[in-house]
Amino acid sequence: MPVAVAHRPRVNGSKTNHYGIEVAKGLTWKGWEPGGEYTKHVILKNVKVKTQKLKYSNPNTRFFTTLYPEPIVLSAGTSFSLPVTFRPLERNKYEDCIEFETTDGKFEVPIQAVLPQHNLSLPEHLNFGMCASHDHVQVTFELNNTSELTTKFVWLFDEPFTLEPSEGTLPPKSKCTILATFKPTAAVVYETVIECCYGNDLSHKKNLRLEGIGKLPHLLVSAPGKNPKALQNVNIESVISFGDVAIGTTIEKIVELHNLAPVNVPFTISHPTRDTRIDTVFECIETHGMAPPSSVYKIPVIFSPHTVGEESADYLHVQAIGNMSKTVVKLVGKCKGPQVSLASEVLDFGRIHPGDSSTRSLDIINESDVPAAFQFMIDGVESVFHFSIECGSIQPHTTQTIIVQFAPSHPINYYRRVTCLVQNQYPLFVDLIGTLHTELNKPAVLQPKHLNQYRTNMARGFSVFPPEQLNEMVKTGKLQRDPDGYLMHPPSEMLEELLPPAVSLEPMSEYFNDGHHGDIMTPAHVSIDVCQVDFDQCDHQGFIEQKTLNITNHTKGKITIVWMGNDSHVFSVTPTTCDIPPLKMSSFRVTFKPGGPNRFFGSELEGYAFYKSMRDYRLVQDETFCPPWCLTVSATGHTFQPGHETFLPNYTLDVNKVVFPACDVGDSLYKTVLVTNTGTTPIRYTLEDDPNGIFKVKPTHGLIRDKYQLLIFKMTPKEKKTLRHQFQCRLNENDKHLQVIEMLGSSEQPKILMDAEGVLYFKPTCVGTSSRRGYKIRNTSRIPLHFEWRIHYADSKYIKVEPMKGTILPNESQSHLWTFTPVDDRKYVLKPHMNVDDIRHIGEVARRQQFSLRAAGEGSAGELKADESFIDLSDVVVNTAIHKDIVVVNNSNCSLHYTLHVDQLLEGSYAEEAMTVDPLALELDITQDILPARSRRIIRATVRPVRRLTYNFRIAYQLLTPDSGGNHPLSEGHYPLCEMTANGVYPVVQVTDARCYGSASGISKARLWGLFSLDGLNTSLDCDPSIEELTYPKPTRHSTTRKAPVNTRTVMDFNFSAAPAGCEPCVVHLMLKNTGSVATEWSFLFPEDLHLELEYWAETGEFDGDELHEMRIMDNKLFTVEPKQGWLAPGHCQTLTLSYSHDFSGTDRLPVLFKLTQGREILLNFVGVTVDADRKYVHFPSSKHMFSPVPVGLETDPKQIYELYNGGAVPVQYQLDLTALQYVQEENFNHKIFECLNPTGEIAPGTTANVEWVFSPLESKTYMVNVPIHIIGGDTALITFTGIGYDKRVMGDTVQMNSQLQPSTVPSVQSVPIPGQLVYLSEERVSFGNMPLFSQSRRMIYVTNHSPNHTVSFEWYVTSAADSQMVEIEPVSAVLEPGESCMCKVSFTATGEPSFYDLDVICEVTDETIMANYRRDLAAWEAEKTRQQYEFTINDPNAPKPNVRLCRQIAQENGRQSPVSEEFKRYQTLPPIKHTETEKEQKDRQYRERHTDTGTPLWEKPEVPESFLLHLGITARTHTIAEYQSNFPNAVQKYFIDRSMSERSLSSSLGKPAASKKLPDTLTEEEEDLVTGIAANIIRALLDDHDFHEALREIPHEPVPYFTQFGEKPQTLSQMGMKIMDIEKTGSPLPPLPAPEKDMPDVRTHTRATVAEVSFDVNSLTGSRRQSVKSEGHMPAESPVPKHIIAESIASLELPARSLAQSSLALHTEEDYQQSLREERKRIEQQTLKRLSEFGNVLESVLENTIFNIVNESGQGEVNLTARPRIIALPPSTPPNQSTRRGSSGSEAAPSRLTRTKVGSIKANNSMRSRSPAGSVRSGGGESHHSSAR
Repeated sequence: MPVAVAHRPRVNGSKTNHYGIEVAKGLTWKGWEPGGEYTKHVILKNVKVKTQKLKYSNPNTRFFTTLYPEPIVLSAGTSFSLPVTFRPLERNKYEDCIEFETTDGKFEVPIQAVLPQHNLSLPEHLNFGMCASHDHVQVTFELNNTSELTTKFVWLFDEPFTLEPSEGTLPPKSKCTILATFKPTAAVVYETVIECCYGNDLSHKKNLRLEGIGKLPHLLVSAPGKNPKALQNVNIESVISFGDVAIGTTIEKIVELHNLAPVNVPFTISHPTRDTRIDTVFECIETHGMAPPSSVYKIPVIFSPHTVGEESADYLHVQAIGNMSKTVVKLVGKCKGPQVSLASEVLDFGRIHPGDSSTRSLDIINESDVPAAFQFMIDGVESVFHFSIECGSIQPHTTQTIIVQFAPSHPINYYRRVTCLVQNQYPLFVDLIGTLHTELNKPAVLQPKHLNQYRTNMARGFSVFPPEQLNEMVKTGKLQRDPDGYLMHPPSEMLEELLPPAVSLEPMSEYFNDGHHGDIMTPAHVSIDVCQVDFDQCDHQGFIEQKTLNITNHTKGKITIVWMGNDSHVFSVTPTTCDIPPLKMSSFRVTFKPGGPNRFFGSELEGYAFYKSMRDYRLVQDETFCPPWCLTVSATGHTFQPGHETFLPNYTLDVNKVVFPACDVGDSLYKTVLVTNTGTTPIRYTLEDDPNGIFKVKPTHGLIRDKYQLLIFKMTPKEKKTLRHQFQCRLNENDKHLQVIEMLGSSEQPKILMDAEGVLYFKPTCVGTSSRRGYKIRNTSRIPLHFEWRIHYADSKYIKVEPMKGTILPNESQSHLWTFTPVDDRKYVLKPHMNVDDIRHIGEVARRQQFSLRAAGEGSAGELKADESFIDLSDVVVNTAIHKDIVVVNNSNCSLHYTLHVDQLLEGSYAEEAMTVDPLALELDITQDILPARSRRIIRATVRPVRRLTYNFRIAYQLLTPDSGGNHPLSEGHYPLCEMTANGVYPVVQVTDARCYGSASGISKARLWGLFSLDGLNTSLDCDPSIEELTYPKPTRHSTTRKAPVNTRTVMDFNFSAAPAGCEPCVVHLMLKNTGSVATEWSFLFPEDLHLELEYWAETGEFDGDELHEMRIMDNKLFTVEPKQGWLAPGHCQTLTLSYSHDFSGTDRLPVLFKLTQGREILLNFVGVTVDADRKYVHFPSSKHMFSPVPVGLETDPKQIYELYNGGAVPVQYQLDLTALQYVQEENFNHKIFECLNPTGEIAPGTTANVEWVFSPLESKTYMVNVPIHIIGGDTALITFTGIGYDKRVMGDTVQMNSQLQPSTVPSVQSVPIPGQLVYLSEERVSFGNMPLFSQSRRMIYVTNHSPNHTVSFEWYVTSAADSQMVEIEPVSAVLEPGESCMCKVSFTATGEPSFYDLDVICEVTDETIMANYRRDLAAWEAEKTRQQYEFTINDPNAPKPNVRLCRQIAQENGRQSPVSEEFKRYQTLPPIKHTETEKEQKDRQYRERHTDTGTPLWEKPEVPESFLLHLGITARTHTIAEYQSNFPNAVQKYFIDRSMSERSLSSSLGKPAASKKLPDTLTEEEEDLVTGIAANIIRALLDDHDFHEALREIPHEPVPYFTQFGEKPQTLSQMGMKIMDIEKTGSPLPPLPAPEKDMPDVRTHTRATVAEVSFDVNSLTGSRRQSVKSEGHMPAESPVPKHIIAESIASLELPARSLAQSSLALHTEEDYQQSLREERKRIEQQTLKRLSEFGNVLESVLENTIFNIVNESGQGEVNLTARPRIIALPPSTPPNQSTRRGSSGSEAAPSRLTRTKVGSIKANNSMRSRSPAGSVRSGGGESHHSSAR
């Protein structure tokens, strides 16, 4: 257990500062014992710059004592020490304090005595961070013993956290270092709290929170500079290719290890074949390491090839810690050697003479980038051929020239095949030929063609015959010549076909197979028994024993042997010349004559053997020419005396260990070893042969006189095993200089390791398709193998493999791709096999190995489905794309090949055209694919509509059988997959509300809606954009001119109306709503937003008037739009604020482009007019006005309104020039087509005048008239009035009767709030629709106070005196508490003439909370004014300064303010007119107004708070009763016709003079003809009309129509009662009933009598408060029941009644008769009463007020109309007699039964009576209505 090391810490005290006194934070006594006395001092220091005086008090307990409390005086910087003594009695904890008091305050110094206790200090939290699983992270921290006791501690922890030391003991005030280790085992977050128990009994505990995160290691391997792909590297080999590497060199490459985890990852690298194979050429030095987090770790790998042409493959396994992941790295490399060649294969020296020599050049070329050493195996001293360079080194890509000299001494032919050994390459051969002629001997000249001829003859067996025999055989016909001129047997005796083919020896075999070193015994013409003669050590130079050579002639002719050299050479052969008979042998002696002692001698003896007949050219023919055979013998010896050391050999070997590749038994492999003599003395070497004969070397001994010596080693295994041998190379005949050359090799047979024990399983496969699977094989031998798969013919149509054949390197693993193609739905078991051959013995059946494979598969069928069979993409913006994922599911057990087909169907306008022109709007990212079994595939579908149509797509799939040629029945049909629909839409926005304030506060919403052309704007926004509008789908700067061209033809006006200069800006709020189903991005583009910012040199600097005007507007920001752009989600709204500043007089126009991204472009012309203060101006938004269409032939044409708005600051008088109307009247048979009822009038500033028109068409056509409107003192406007007349019989229901002047979609509910608005109306537009005259309709609206803390009041006003006759609002005024709402009843009375009504009623809202503050401030101001009136000045410098506030009245007396009366105007339509002043003038005026002449500030008089105005629009259209019944027959029952109203209108019209409208006295001739013709045509048509005759016959049988109530007025009951009384008194008969009135007065020329007294002042609109509308109730005079009707009815009933009574006297008495007569009379009276109009009026009033009270009480929560009904038990009924009495008195008792009522009774209380004021706009006492309701 580790031991803790203790350290003593330092303790520092701390002080604090109280009111400038520096003192310790407290006194603490430690280490005390009871009964002792311990004293400490409290040091007080004054750190202030002034003297301080302190007081203190003694401690409260008796255990702490100090000096007697006396004041302490401390100067600046001085200190005072106050002793405190502690006297404990028990071992307890003591606490107390000493209180100090200064002039600034009090503070305390705590004192305490504590007992010693165990305490350890340790951190609260340790965070180990992230760590790879199975790795560890260590953190150290200090554990401090802060107590004065020796403390023992023990840690309690769990895995994966460990702490060392886990326990220990700490001396007082010491510490130790704790090592904490975190070793996670999984990728999770570890959080734990461990405990540290300490103390003597370990009872104390402290917690330490430990945190750590485990991460899974993730390593990927890649080649240098390449990114790893996770899917291709996890458990799959990564290939690192070294390429071609020169033999004998070493190359290093980097394997990049990518650590994708954010932690350090330890890893290990294993090389499985490093210790098991003898020829490992790859080496990885690192076997383990640590990969840094999220980085790349580089691993070096070395490749050292040693066999030329061999391709090597090996594998490394990189494994992360914990065996989480394993990555295989495949190492591949190839060894390349030199490519050395000779420029010539034959050097022909020709014919020379004795004493002459001939030279030829020989180029040796190295075409590779590998250097190589070479050596020509010839001794130039003893040979007739001398090489200028016998050995050397040739660099890469170089050529070296060697000079060869020919110096013969004997007149014979010379031919020698010289071997050129090349390092790490096969040997090269060059043929040297030449001929020497003397005077006596002239052999035939040897030529290169003779060499080819000789090789052919030798292959055919003719070379063993001497030339003379061959000549004879040619002469006798035994031999013939072939087409090439070579000898051959006659065709009848052809033996060449029976002979074995000539074996073409490899260069190495040719070099070794010289009859002495090789294993292949080729037939030789002349052989020598030894190839080396070693004289060894020669002690006596005078006597050296000769060596014998035996030469055998194997030919059938006599040969001659000629040895080069003579007796003067060190080595010589005797005899020099000798003839050998056929098939005989001759012996020769080799003589050694050394030239000195202590030397090494070596030489190669050269001799030539040839047929003796070749000595003379006359004995030889060209076709039988045979070149000589060269015989060589190597002779060596040395003369070192015994006891003398030989030379010290200085040499190097290129390799010490020769590794042969593996081969089969009997094969031979060769390797070269280069011995380099680095010294200056020759080196003699001797190599002993392998006694087993497996390894051989050539040459076995020799003398290295030059720099290089090449040794060729050969391996020929005799059995299958690993071969090893060590060659002992003895140098310089001294055992001290032995060089061991190790030979390694093996003999193996082809061996393949099959994966999965030779079994291959295929997944279930759809019939007609193929499934592929890789199958691994591995070459476990060291032999490169050639493989070939064999499949039975019957199975070849089901299965195939790639590659079918190929080569697999030693230790290489290959993955072969097998393809399984079933044709039926069944299971398959197939058995292919693989033939493996050694790459050196391809095709040899005896050496071939066979490996079998068992393949199993299953054919199946399946289908595809989609998760969603129907996909609705909803709305997609045209020319944009939307993506949708289609999930295709394959629930079968096989993979399916499929292709998708899409059919497109369009719905909507121009769908047929789009089908033929537009491309397919649906794109699939995958149209052909393979879906695995039991899986799903996400296909990204992209829909890109190009029109505003509904797109329907039907997606079908077709199964593919690519491997069956497409003829399989499974692939013939198309199967439905899913359907998809999408609606191509454009972004659409609508203006849903509009509000204005500022200078336009007097404009109603309906007028504002027309000024801004919002109906046309909404209609245009709902249309499709043109192609030109989509040129720039998004807002783009594209104009190079100031006046940007637009791509839209839709132009709208945004008319901001007119206002005087200097007044408040016109602010308009528009509620923009996205009414579409897609998000919309919109923007307002001013001309500067479309203009490209050009360079200065590109600007022309010339601007026209329009451009300068637009630049002035934009520079001064007269028009503003906030925000200028935005984004709206479907259904969302956004408020736009448009403003126009009245800064400059004149008309301002600015084109603004309203752009919807991917949608419409609309050019908005912002128009605003600023009028001079003294100018008379009427604002005409347009020069055209369209009347509402009117049908032809109406009895009374409706009255229509044309509005004139005064946009100036002064009243305006207007006059219409009606001359043009006269011309139209004359053109239409003197019929008034257009009639203006009030052509002149006056318009107050900021108000609107209604010009009344009557459009009465005569024909079904369009009428137009240009009417000048003169503004007195102003301009004249020419307005074109247009009216359309139509024939209702022709148009039918296609033309609907509108209830408004112009069809509009002005919203009735406010959506845009205005700053400062507290009260809102539930509806701002109330439409009463079409109404018949003399009827009344009602609507309910709510006035709601949305303020949480302000009380408001409201009051209704009409803008015209005539409006009060039609409109009634109840209550007229009320007070609303915060959050309260009030229901108002709006009643419209259809009276007067048929007209169009568009009325504007104003609701003036006053903030009573602000008004109360105003009254309070005004009272204070008045009090101050009164005080200052009686205040005088005292010139006392010591007197207090007077109040700086002075009364504004003083300034008024000086004439500085306008009359006070204008301060009290409560209502004003327009803001006050302001004079345009400069900024300096405004500041001076404001200063003068706020100060007196002496500069004393003025107290401004409080101003009356401005009221807030709400506009209520009321629209209606009235019709005559007959017209209404004709046009709206189904709606007649909805209205009650008040006939008394028509009577009052008639009486008022009768009281007027009849001069208002009189018929012409005479008719013109044209008019008379016209009327006569029309009447004649009508009568003639009626007489000929069969339907008319049938209608006349059916008239008597028709029921009485409802409209008979509109007939003559019946007499009232009072009148009839008076007449009956007169008749009874006088006895005169009843007068006849008055005849019904035939003609009703023309209601168009009479108006209803005024029922309300309205106090209205037009001038009050400029600022005065409107006066309330007061009405006086007038009820029609009550009339008694007409008694003559009752008497008449009774008389008609008395006769039958009397007769009935007389006939039944026995049954009924006279009393019964009188009783029935009274009941009948009462019934008739009740029926007559119900038919009276007065009764209908009362009944309507009762129902109206009852419903109004119920709804009002429900809104206030007094009645719950939606509650469930309950049963209430009523009291029992009263006796019949009581009921009769109550019934006679006018009251009825409640029935004695159970009734169902709503929860909450219906009340008509006094509060409702208080809410219904007596004064209302409508005539008639509202109080009586309520009493009727009660």
